[in-house]
Amino acid sequence: MPFVPLKLETHGGSSLTIDVLHRLRVSRAAMRELKLAPYQYVVISVDVENKRIGIAKMELAKVPNASAVKIDKRGYLGTKAGKEVVKKLAISAGDLPIKFADIGQIDEGTVYWRAFELEKTDYFPPLPE
Repeated sequence: MPFVPLKLETHGGSSLTIDVLHRLRVSRAAMRELKLAPYQYVVISVDVENKRIGIAKMELAKVPNASAVKIDKRGYLGTKAGKEVVKKLAISAGDLPIKFADIGQIDEGTVYWRAFELEKTDYFPPLPE
């Protein structure tokens, strides 16, 4: 019987995660997709209705009343951003860690957000159609 090569999946592709310490992290694949470098500033937004997080580069986003967050060399946006997202989406500490999958770019007029949607888990039932 001949050898059959295995196709191994990567660690999950382009995504955001919030761990049990409330650290919001951008995956390496997402950093490549967004062309983000360590120590670059981004703006984070939350869509509570659809359970989504949006990220835009600071220099490209003209968002009034927005605070910029610096990405560290490991892809973390910090605990302050993670805690704020958890609070806005009403996620309990028992549900962490959670993952947000990349769903592409969303145009909101003046800002192009890269959107990441909460993956369906046992904690969050599927969204109604």
